[in-house]
Amino acid sequence: MSTAKIVQVFGLLTQGPYSRLELAKRTDWCPKAVGRLLKEMKEQKLIYVIDYTNETDGRNRVKIYALGNGVDAEPKPTQPQKVRSRKSYLKKVTERKQAQIKTTFVGGKGLWQ
Repeated sequence: MSTAKIVQVFGLLTQGPYSRLELAKRTDWCPKAVGRLLKEMKEQKLIYVIDYTNETDGRNRVKIYALGNGVDAEPKPTQPQKVRSRKSYLKKVTERKQAQIKTTFVGGKGLWQ
């Protein structure tokens, strides 16, 4: 790993808490490489998980890291599969209804608008 990139990650974490993906975007690293660095930093107790956020689909928990040797935050519960499936189904039904083109028959010549 590049020392400059490691210093860049440290610098970003001094400015505030970030997720792995946010750090990857700001450093132009791939998320996997940033994840390896964060894991190593966590093992050395340089960072800790300050919070978790759920993605919009309610499935994945995203860790938010901060510098320091604090106590890791407890993960937030994810939505049960049944709830996620129902939300996904309702979203698809709504999208289909909005996508349907409403046509009107005009006159006797078979013109549609």
